[in-house]
Amino acid sequence: MCNRFKNFSVVSWNVRGLGDLDKCAIVKDAFVSAKPSVICLQETKLHHIDQFQAHSFLPPSFANTIQFVSSTGSRGRILTAWNASTFALEGFISRRHTLTTTFSSTESTHQFTITNEYAPSDHRDSKHFLEDLLELRPHILGPCILAGDFNLICGVSDKNTGRINPTLCSLFNDTLD
Repeated sequence: MCNRFKNFSVVSWNVRGLGDLDKCAIVKDAFVSAKPSVICLQETKLHHIDQFQAHSFLPPSFANTIQFVSSTGSRGRILTAWNASTFALEGFISRRHTLTTTFSSTESTHQFTITNEYAPSDHRDSKHFLEDLLELRPHILGPCILAGDFNLICGVSDKNTGRINPTLCSLFNDTLD
């Protein structure tokens, strides 16, 4: 993809909450140092994000270009932000556990899609989450990136205890394929 676009980077981070101003400053400093083109955050735990709040944890060039899925209760939610001098938002699809954004380069006609996801930690909901991911496929044309926190594993080597649910691993692998 870098041959089609100028070099760019995507940062994906499960921040586990952005309610503390000190933590927001740390997150913002990390982004300023990393100089990403697109930022994907999971588990913001924010019900709503206004411009003032976005400036507390995003670099200035990102705070006005965000899409997010609101938090429900004390859990999760996701946010995607981008540098408007590099990419323009062409469209988005927001679902309970995913935020799919399609971007075009500001310097060419090329597009790509990022699906930012924060999967449920309650595995009783994992099958529904994976079905939602499969339903997105027809809406994604061209290069794509799947980023986030799946709360799932591909196999026993991904788990330090060795205890796994083989059916869930199989469903996850089939979805990724």
